[in-house]
Formats: sequence, structure tokens, C-alpha cells
Amino acid sequence: MYGKIAIRKGGFKRVGSNINDVFTYIKRVTKKVYRFTNFISFYIVNILSKFNIPIGRNNYRILKLKNKYHGKRCFIIGNGPSLKPDDLERLRGETTFASNKIYKIFNQTTWRPTFYMVVDSIVLEENVKDINLVKAKTKLTLNCYKHLFKADIYFNNNLNKNKFGSFSTNIMESLYSSGTVSYHLLQIANYMGFSEVYLLGHDYNFKGAISKTKDLSFLKKDENSTIYFSEDYVRPDEKKAGQAPEEMYNGMEKAKIVYESSGRKVYNATRVSYLDVFELRNFDDLFGNQNEENNLKIKTNG
Repeated sequence: MYGKIAIRKGGFKRVGSNINDVFTYIKRVTKKVYRFTNFISFYIVNILSKFNIPIGRNNYRILKLKNKYHGKRCFIIGNGPSLKPDDLERLRGETTFASNKIYKIFNQTTWRPTFYMVVDSIVLEENVKDINLVKAKTKLTLNCYKHLFKADIYFNNNLNKNKFGSFSTNIMESLYSSGTVSYHLLQIANYMGFSEVYLLGHDYNFKGAISKTKDLSFLKKDENSTIYFSEDYVRPDEKKAGQAPEEMYNGMEKAKIVYESSGRKVYNATRVSYLDVFELRNFDDLFGNQNEENNLKIKTNG
């Protein structure tokens, strides 16, 4: 009798062990099926995106941007030291792109960007809380940062490694890097159909900056290479993002070629800039009516 009971208890243990093995096996298979399904889904989405055919909500949002602003102008805001709050105030009502820690100037202006983007992993990881609080009509980032940044639209980046540094004309498929987030924004603005793109706050005054027309050796001195519009732009304890001068310059040259080949233009309207790729424009001259109204107010008050 006692022997039979012992056998039954052992049987219960074996049955329990078998059940755990079954659950472990099911869990393992489920994970494999999930990974395989995701892989197939990713593959199909990316194949169709090559032909600008959207699958999924995110790619539909990208497609809605295609030529949405055909024939219009926009401003891509850099974070250089020449960027002023008063200039940003004048951009209220304009379509604007901004990036990274532009929010550091928000306490001095009521202007907010139409589109806001972060693509640098260091900038994002070091400032993730503040970045997620940024107010912008549409927030943009890369697919690989979904776990960090709650954006409205996500993009593939450098999907084809052989095309690294190229200028993408189909951003649904992928964007490509070339040293600066402004290069990503130029690709996006091109897809949107803007005929005139104006750079503002692109001082290009960091150590190692490249120029084909200017001697920038003086930028090697720290006092001559203030990079940002705010002294507290980078915290003392913050890991700093690196610069890639050659990639950046090459990217700007590629952007110029793509825009001008389709009859469009990129202008540099930065107050003080050492970037010599694009034709310079006086920022004040871009607001003819505003200037006349301001002059009239001055005369009236006088």
C-alpha cells in the first residue's frame, strides 16, 4: 500500500515536470514564430516602400507628406550661436524644421517648430526626458529609437549600407546619414516638395569645419568655435555628441545637387555662417511686408 502511494507521488512529480516542459517548449516556439513573423513583415514593408507603397500606419503618414508643400518655402533651423529668439518670432506662421536641443531657446520665444527631429543617439539618450516634452506639430525620429522617443513618424536609416551618405528621394524606404540631422531634414523637405529651403542657425563654426573658399584655421581656437546658441546647451556632466566635418560638408554638396537638378534651391540665411556650399541670403530680406510694417510702426511712434 505504501509503495503504491509513493509511486503515485512520483507520478505526480513526473506529470508536473512534463507540463512545465510543454509550457517551456510552447513559449520557445511562440517566440520563434513571433520573430519570424516580424522579420517577414519588416521585409514586406521595406520591399513595398521602395515603390512608395505604404503598409502600416507609419508609412501612410510618410506618404501623406509627399509633395504636400509643393512650391512652398520652409526653414531648417540649426542651433548655432547666431540663432536669435527675435528671428524665430518672425518665423511664426512659416513651416519650420528644428532639432536636438532647440527647446533650450523656448523660454525666449513663443515660436515652436512645425517639425522636430532627433537622430543622434547620444543627444537622445542624454536628454530623453526633455526631448519627449518638446512641443511641435509633428515629431520625427528613427525606427531604432521607438523605445526612447514617442514620435509621430519613424524612419528607416541607412537601410542599404552600400548607400551610406547618399541623398534619399524616397524617405519611406530610408533616410541616409551624412554628419548632421540637417541632412536628414533636407531629405524630408525634398520629399515634401518645398521649392525653397532656407537654413538658419547653421553657423558651421566648429573645429575641423571644411571650406573650399575660406580659411577656417582660426576655428581651432576654443574662443572662436562656440558651437551653440546657449552657454548651457550641453550640461557639464553630459556626454557630448561628436562632429563629422567631412561627412557634413559632402552631404550638403549632395543636397545642393539634388535640389538644383529638380529646379529647386537651398539657401543659407544664417546671420553668421562659414558654410560656403549654398547661396547666401539676407534673412531680413525674406520678410518684405513685415519690414515695411515695422518701419511704418517706427515712423508712427516717432
